[in-house]
Amino acid sequence: ELPGARRFLARYTHRAGHPAKENKSYFEKFARTFKLPRRHSALETLRGLATEAADFWADACLSEAENGHGHAVLRRLFEVALGTGVRKDHPKLRRATKIVNDRLADRILQESEERQRRDEAEERAGRARVGAAVKAADEIEGGVWGAVKEGVPEGDARLRRSIEICKALRAKDFERRRLEGRRKRIE
Repeated sequence: ELPGARRFLARYTHRAGHPAKENKSYFEKFARTFKLPRRHSALETLRGLATEAADFWADACLSEAENGHGHAVLRRLFEVALGTGVRKDHPKLRRATKIVNDRLADRILQESEERQRRDEAEERAGRARVGAAVKAADEIEGGVWGAVKEGVPEGDARLRRSIEICKALRAKDFERRRLEGRRKRIE
Protein backbone atom coordinates (compact mmCIF):
# COMPACT_ATOMS: atom_id res chain seq x y z
CA GLU A 1 0.00 0.00 0.00
CA LEU A 2 1.42 3.32 -1.04
CA PRO A 3 -0.95 6.04 0.10
CA GLY A 4 0.24 9.46 -1.00
CA ALA A 5 2.98 8.06 -3.27
CA ARG A 6 2.12 10.42 -6.13
CA ARG A 7 2.29 13.46 -3.84
CA PHE A 8 5.57 12.21 -2.41
CA LEU A 9 7.03 11.79 -5.90
CA ALA A 10 5.94 15.26 -6.93
CA ARG A 11 7.34 16.77 -3.76
CA TYR A 12 10.82 15.24 -4.09
CA THR A 13 11.33 15.34 -7.86
CA HIS A 14 13.37 18.22 -9.27
CA ARG A 15 11.06 20.21 -11.55
CA ALA A 16 13.36 22.17 -13.83
CA GLY A 17 15.23 19.37 -15.59
CA HIS A 18 18.31 17.69 -14.15
CA PRO A 19 19.66 19.35 -10.98
CA ALA A 20 23.30 18.99 -12.16
CA LYS A 21 22.54 21.36 -15.06
CA GLU A 22 21.00 24.03 -12.85
CA ASN A 23 22.60 27.43 -12.32
CA LYS A 24 24.63 27.16 -9.12
CA SER A 25 25.79 30.78 -9.02
CA TYR A 26 23.04 31.44 -6.46
CA PHE A 27 23.99 28.41 -4.45
CA GLU A 28 21.65 29.14 -1.54
CA LYS A 29 18.65 29.11 -3.87
CA PHE A 30 19.97 26.01 -5.62
CA ALA A 31 20.38 24.20 -2.29
CA ARG A 32 16.83 25.13 -1.21
CA THR A 33 15.25 23.88 -4.45
CA PHE A 34 17.48 20.84 -5.02
CA LYS A 35 15.58 17.57 -5.34
CA LEU A 36 16.19 14.21 -6.96
CA PRO A 37 16.34 14.03 -10.77
CA ARG A 38 13.16 12.81 -12.47
CA ARG A 39 14.87 9.59 -13.65
CA HIS A 40 16.58 8.76 -10.32
CA SER A 41 16.46 5.01 -9.73
CA ALA A 42 14.79 5.34 -6.31
CA LEU A 43 12.05 7.54 -7.76
CA GLU A 44 11.62 5.21 -10.73
CA THR A 45 11.25 2.24 -8.36
CA LEU A 46 8.72 4.10 -6.24
CA ARG A 47 6.84 5.24 -9.37
CA GLY A 48 6.66 1.61 -10.54
CA LEU A 49 5.44 0.41 -7.14
CA ALA A 50 2.84 3.18 -7.02
CA THR A 51 1.56 2.26 -10.47
CA GLU A 52 1.43 -1.42 -9.50
CA ALA A 53 -0.41 -0.62 -6.26
CA ALA A 54 -2.82 1.70 -8.07
CA ASP A 55 -3.64 -1.02 -10.61
CA PHE A 56 -4.14 -3.54 -7.80
CA TRP A 57 -6.60 -1.28 -5.96
CA ALA A 58 -8.47 -0.35 -9.14
CA ASP A 59 -8.82 -4.08 -9.89
CA ALA A 60 -9.94 -4.69 -6.29
CA CYS A 61 -12.66 -2.02 -6.60
CA LEU A 62 -14.00 -3.55 -9.80
CA SER A 63 -13.78 -7.10 -8.45
CA GLU A 64 -15.63 -6.23 -5.23
CA ALA A 65 -18.32 -4.39 -7.20
CA GLU A 66 -18.78 -7.41 -9.45
CA ASN A 67 -18.94 -9.68 -6.38
CA GLY A 68 -21.89 -7.74 -5.01
CA HIS A 69 -20.37 -5.52 -2.33
CA GLY A 70 -22.16 -2.26 -1.64
CA HIS A 71 -21.29 1.40 -1.50
CA ALA A 72 -19.77 1.32 1.99
CA VAL A 73 -17.13 -1.28 1.08
CA LEU A 74 -16.42 0.31 -2.28
CA ARG A 75 -16.10 3.80 -0.81
CA ARG A 76 -13.29 2.57 1.46
CA LEU A 77 -11.59 0.78 -1.43
CA PHE A 78 -11.94 3.89 -3.63
CA GLU A 79 -10.26 6.02 -0.96
CA VAL A 80 -7.32 3.61 -0.81
CA ALA A 81 -7.14 3.44 -4.61
CA LEU A 82 -7.20 7.23 -4.93
CA GLY A 83 -4.53 7.49 -2.25
CA THR A 84 -2.24 5.25 -4.29
CA GLY A 85 -2.61 7.50 -7.30
CA VAL A 86 -5.54 6.09 -9.25
CA ARG A 87 -7.36 8.87 -11.10
CA LYS A 88 -11.02 9.41 -10.17
CA ASP A 89 -11.94 8.84 -13.81
CA HIS A 90 -10.00 5.55 -14.08
CA PRO A 91 -12.04 3.18 -16.30
CA LYS A 92 -12.14 0.42 -13.68
CA LEU A 93 -13.36 2.79 -10.97
CA ARG A 94 -16.00 4.18 -13.31
CA ARG A 95 -17.17 0.64 -14.18
CA ALA A 96 -17.28 -0.33 -10.50
CA THR A 97 -19.28 2.80 -9.70
CA LYS A 98 -21.71 2.07 -12.53
CA ILE A 99 -22.20 -1.53 -11.38
CA VAL A 100 -22.94 -0.49 -7.81
CA ASN A 101 -25.17 2.42 -8.83
CA ASP A 102 -27.13 0.18 -11.21
CA ARG A 103 -27.57 -2.41 -8.48
CA LEU A 104 -28.74 0.23 -6.00
CA ALA A 105 -31.16 1.84 -8.46
CA ASP A 106 -32.58 -1.59 -9.38
CA ARG A 107 -33.11 -2.41 -5.70
CA ILE A 108 -34.87 0.91 -5.05
CA LEU A 109 -37.20 0.33 -8.02
CA GLN A 110 -37.97 -3.25 -6.96
CA GLU A 111 -38.77 -2.14 -3.42
CA SER A 112 -40.98 0.65 -4.78
CA GLU A 113 -42.90 -1.71 -7.02
CA GLU A 114 -43.29 -4.19 -4.16
CA ARG A 115 -44.69 -1.48 -1.85
CA GLN A 116 -47.13 -0.45 -4.58
CA ARG A 117 -48.21 -4.09 -5.11
CA ARG A 118 -48.76 -4.55 -1.37
CA ASP A 119 -50.88 -1.40 -1.22
CA GLU A 120 -52.96 -2.55 -4.20
CA ALA A 121 -53.43 -5.99 -2.60
CA GLU A 122 -54.57 -4.37 0.65
CA GLU A 123 -57.03 -2.23 -1.31
CA ARG A 124 -58.43 -5.22 -3.24
CA ALA A 125 -58.87 -7.09 0.04
CA GLY A 126 -60.67 -4.09 1.54
CA ARG A 127 -58.05 -3.63 4.26
CA ALA A 128 -56.41 -0.45 2.96
CA ARG A 129 -55.90 2.03 5.80
CA VAL A 130 -55.66 5.77 5.49
CA GLY A 131 -52.01 6.80 5.84
CA ALA A 132 -50.50 3.44 4.84
CA ALA A 133 -49.84 4.57 1.27
CA VAL A 134 -48.22 7.81 2.46
CA LYS A 135 -45.97 5.82 4.78
CA ALA A 136 -44.93 3.60 1.86
CA ALA A 137 -44.36 6.70 -0.30
CA ASP A 138 -42.19 8.26 2.42
CA GLU A 139 -40.08 5.09 2.59
CA ILE A 140 -39.69 5.08 -1.21
CA GLU A 141 -38.72 8.73 -1.22
CA GLY A 142 -36.16 8.13 1.52
CA GLY A 143 -34.67 5.29 -0.48
CA VAL A 144 -34.47 7.41 -3.63
CA TRP A 145 -32.72 10.31 -1.88
CA GLY A 146 -30.42 7.88 -0.09
CA ALA A 147 -29.46 6.40 -3.47
CA VAL A 148 -28.81 9.89 -4.86
CA LYS A 149 -26.64 10.63 -1.83
CA GLU A 150 -24.70 7.41 -2.52
CA GLY A 151 -23.97 8.56 -6.07
CA VAL A 152 -26.81 7.33 -8.29
CA PRO A 153 -27.62 10.13 -10.75
CA GLU A 154 -30.82 11.96 -9.83
CA GLY A 155 -32.08 11.64 -13.41
CA ASP A 156 -31.76 7.83 -13.47
CA ALA A 157 -34.86 6.31 -15.11
CA ARG A 158 -35.33 3.78 -12.28
CA LEU A 159 -35.28 6.51 -9.65
CA ARG A 160 -37.71 8.61 -11.71
CA ARG A 161 -40.04 5.58 -11.93
CA SER A 162 -39.76 5.14 -8.15
CA ILE A 163 -40.74 8.79 -7.66
CA GLU A 164 -43.74 8.26 -9.96
CA ILE A 165 -44.80 5.30 -7.79
CA CYS A 166 -44.34 7.54 -4.73
CA LYS A 167 -46.62 10.20 -6.27
CA ALA A 168 -49.24 7.57 -7.20
CA LEU A 169 -49.26 6.23 -3.63
CA ARG A 170 -49.67 9.75 -2.22
CA ALA A 171 -52.55 10.39 -4.65
CA LYS A 172 -54.16 7.08 -3.65
CA ASP A 173 -53.88 8.00 0.03
CA PHE A 174 -55.38 11.44 -0.66
CA GLU A 175 -58.33 9.72 -2.32
CA ARG A 176 -58.73 7.38 0.66
CA ARG A 177 -58.69 10.33 3.07
CA ARG A 178 -61.29 12.13 1.00
CA LEU A 179 -63.54 9.05 0.86
CA GLU A 180 -63.06 8.42 4.59
CA GLY A 181 -64.03 12.03 5.33
CA ARG A 182 -67.12 11.75 3.11
CA ARG A 183 -68.11 8.48 4.81
CA LYS A 184 -67.83 10.14 8.25
CA ARG A 185 -69.91 13.14 7.14
CA ILE A 186 -72.66 10.87 5.80
CA GLU A 187 -72.84 8.84 9.00
